[in-house]
Amino acid sequence: MEGSRPDGLRDRKKRATRRALQSSAVDLFRRHGPEAVTVESICAAAGVSPRTFFNYFSTKDEAAFVLEEGTPELIEERITGRPAEETPLEAIRAVFVARLSELATSKIWLDRMLLLRERPELLPRIVLTNRIVEDAVTRAVAARTGLPEYHLYVRTTAATVFAALQAAISCWQPDAGPDVVTLVTEAVEMVSRGLPTPPRTDPCRKE
Repeated sequence: MEGSRPDGLRDRKKRATRRALQSSAVDLFRRHGPEAVTVESICAAAGVSPRTFFNYFSTKDEAAFVLEEGTPELIEERITGRPAEETPLEAIRAVFVARLSELATSKIWLDRMLLLRERPELLPRIVLTNRIVEDAVTRAVAARTGLPEYHLYVRTTAATVFAALQAAISCWQPDAGPDVVTLVTEAVEMVSRGLPTPPRTDPCRKE
């Protein structure tokens, strides 16, 4: 048991360094714009050397937008491990609601969402990140259904739910209206009901 403690401490230090770099990158992107930010400025804000930076990330964009380490695997495991009686849609909704509930308390996640709202021209930079998450959902749906990953049902389910999740996040207003967890729940429920025409109210509106 004692022999495992140093490894645990090292892991915690690595996670802390990674979070510090991510937080500094997002903060500097918001304050100065991505073009004005350098790897060196991110390192100075985080209190680490450029050599340390490149142990974690290849570019400043990675530091600002890459997922927290292990996120795709975590999502895949959680969806696959949901009760067998749940439909794939129900399993995905439960996992993403729980995950977003966790992330909603994270300053890095919140600042990243605000950055993308303030600078929508940066959205193309997270295409790869989004694809990695969608691929994780695809693998989980395949595992739950016993169908191959390239099956039309598997691909359509993953793509449709992921689009609903993105729509919910885009409707979310940090300072007003429903919280992001509520919006995600409603969006996936809309899909599960076949997208019936809603009453003439705007779920993206500010209250």
